[in-house]
Amino acid sequence: MKAKTIVPAIAILLLTSFPLQAKKNSRPFYLRIAATMNGAEIPPGIYEVSWESEKTGVRVTLWKNGQFFATAKGDWVKHGVKYTDDAAVLRVNSDGSRSLVEIRIAGVKKTIVLGTVEPILQIGAK
Repeated sequence: MKAKTIVPAIAILLLTSFPLQAKKNSRPFYLRIAATMNGAEIPPGIYEVSWESEKTGVRVTLWKNGQFFATAKGDWVKHGVKYTDDAAVLRVNSDGSRSLVEIRIAGVKKTIVLGTVEPILQIGAK
């Protein structure tokens, strides 16, 4: 009789203790021009870009030599053709700086459009 109540209890405990993992992908990504992503300055160079698809969108993270640079939330936007190359779409801001607003991934018919919300607090900002 006790086994009938213990087995379901263990199953519930295991399901609630380990959340389901979102699908995570990564690949090298070349940024030719310095830009900001979610308020963080990203110098030009080759990065490892990773993205995790979530129910409400996607989270993108940039790494270089194992060092975290920036992360931002975005949305998948469908397109009619697959991109042949990776690409970064930048917005030129009024002060001349550039913001990373879109990441295109080769072989995919979708693009990642990053959120436009700027951080409320910046460390060291005057």
